[in-house]
Amino acid sequence: MTQQESGIGLKPEVVDIFARGLYHLAKVDGIDPSEISLIEEFLSETGATVTMADLERSGFDPKEAAEVLETTAMRHIFVRTAIALVKADGVWSEAEIDALGDVAETLGLSIADFCRLELEASQMSITGN
Repeated sequence: MTQQESGIGLKPEVVDIFARGLYHLAKVDGIDPSEISLIEEFLSETGATVTMADLERSGFDPKEAAEVLETTAMRHIFVRTAIALVKADGVWSEAEIDALGDVAETLGLSIADFCRLELEASQMSITGN
């Protein structure tokens, strides 16, 4: 039996790992209301069953993310989205850089990949409501 995909074509386990990962990375240096707003928007747009309260109680394991995000393209989308999210509050802290670097490394991304994704994320315009 195939699991139902979200409204944007993502499997529930992918939506879950994205949500938990984004929340985890956003709170590295203290979660900002703009970051919360963006995560809530992601949850809404994907039709996720997970809530912000669930995310507050859950953990995030980059090794699990590597298992769930099976393709390089999906891993790149996650890291690019996470970089854009944590930059949405106008702060790109050392703690966020370190945390994202650790996740990227666990996902098998090279330093060159990470730098390219950071540049691409810098050109994205996302803002919380």
